[in-house]
Amino acid sequence: MKSYKRVIGIDICTARLDIADSMSKTEKAIDYDVDSINTKLIKLIKDPAETLVVCEATGGLEYVLVDMLHDAGVDVVVANPARVRDFAKGHGFLEKSDAIDAHILQLFGKQVEVSLAKRRTDEERSFTALTHRRSQLLQIINQESNRLGQCKNARTTELIQDMLKALKMQLKTVNSAIEASLEEQAKTNPKIEVIRSVPGVGVVMTSTLIAELPELGSLSRTKIAKLVGVAPIIKQSGKIDGKRRARGGRANVRRILYMAALVATKNNPVINKFYIKLVSKGKPKKLALIACMRKLLTMLNDMVRNESKWGEKKKSVAGSIVSDRPAPARVLDKI
Repeated sequence: MKSYKRVIGIDICTARLDIADSMSKTEKAIDYDVDSINTKLIKLIKDPAETLVVCEATGGLEYVLVDMLHDAGVDVVVANPARVRDFAKGHGFLEKSDAIDAHILQLFGKQVEVSLAKRRTDEERSFTALTHRRSQLLQIINQESNRLGQCKNARTTELIQDMLKALKMQLKTVNSAIEASLEEQAKTNPKIEVIRSVPGVGVVMTSTLIAELPELGSLSRTKIAKLVGVAPIIKQSGKIDGKRRARGGRANVRRILYMAALVATKNNPVINKFYIKLVSKGKPKKLALIACMRKLLTMLNDMVRNESKWGEKKKSVAGSIVSDRPAPARVLDKI
């Protein structure tokens, strides 16, 4: 990774950005709005190519900042908050405040080998917004459905039913927009057809991977599993070898992957065979399902990297066959 003359750490909250600038040429805190970012941050970055900005993943709150910095030609790192917190503890920072967090992010960008966030096109930004809206609608519908089940007042029941009807109509509209966008993107993005070709993977899984896991196909199987949070983490010290658990990662991708794996245990011959094999060996069904999540994800990762649809043969650069329909079973049995 290239070295940067200037590293800026930014802690993000809903209304404010706390800033730690290695050159101390920006304000220490600004409002989190478009005008403030333009006038009090971007305009003060005189050499965008030599500047790195580091912030944390905040469940989407960071998108406005990251997109504006990318548009200005500034490289950005969207760091894993847990990793940054561990970094802070390792450097003796036990206190926590927005200003301290910004300083830690600046140090993190200077001292740690980081991966740059990929610049999103306007189409990708719009598509991600749609997928997030779908998640929000599902959450609100679930909440309103719970309220409806507990409501005993006739007038209030009617109001909740009206709200549910409106929310479900909007959800239908959003789903249609997502499907139409996928069809349009599929004309230029071969990932989409590869992902959709896998039995057990539908529109929701495909849209989630495209919007929230752009790294799919560019990382090793181990790294992609850790990124999503389905890799068993070693916990060993001396003679103690603790139980390995999957943890961390991108929660929304993992949640959708769980549902896709559940469907795949019935509809996907590779995943179905693997699931039955684990259960027959006495593995708990939940553990077997998590293993199937990891298998499905790594299979998709390999297929996207090789641009190979389900059932197709694909030659590697060296010219040897790297995948065909039965190949995933052989590859994935090693995981």
